[in-house]
Amino acid sequence: MVYRATAKMADRKAARRRKLLDSATRVFGQHGYHATTVPMIVANSESSTGSFYFYFRSKEDVFAAVIEDLGKEIAEVLTEAISRTATGLPQMVAAVTRLFLFLADNPGKARILIVESSGLSPRLEHMRRQIVASHTRSVEQALGSLAPLVIVPERSVAARCWLGAVYESAYHWLELPSEHRPHAESIARAVAAFVIRGIGASPELVTHAAPLMDNPVRQ
Repeated sequence: MVYRATAKMADRKAARRRKLLDSATRVFGQHGYHATTVPMIVANSESSTGSFYFYFRSKEDVFAAVIEDLGKEIAEVLTEAISRTATGLPQMVAAVTRLFLFLADNPGKARILIVESSGLSPRLEHMRRQIVASHTRSVEQALGSLAPLVIVPERSVAARCWLGAVYESAYHWLELPSEHRPHAESIARAVAAFVIRGIGASPELVTHAAPLMDNPVRQ
């Protein structure tokens, strides 16, 4: 008799893997890559060591899955922000604003993306660079679509500057004591205005991102 996995069994396996992955994201985001251990992830997920090693080979393997999952989540967040906004520069302002707010609202994930994923093994560094490259290509394409209204020379450089501005601003904001942090929305708008001025466009377009502020970050 040939054994066949049922859809229900596949769903259970996916749910167990998802639980471990979410736990790993929380633990890595709180303690960092080097301080995190497999037993810490297992305990946080209320799972077992055997279950962990059924889905992941090692701490590096689950961290790679966390990075990949985070890249997909950010891509979905940006796609949704763009889909809700008028075409052209307003879409780019919306994307910058929403990315900053996502990082501000998810400090653990921001730490993983901006700090913890850098300078590890060649495999993990390659995955991190792939995520950054994917987001950079999206910004490059958007910058190219602005012509002839706005001509942006060296779009690849400009795209990396945009992402760098968001990442560094978000990291600085998260480093501040919570009682001293300005409202995340005001910083997001300031970053958006900065990058818009950087390509020679009017920062007044930042106002088009207002609908994205329906769910403010809690301080």
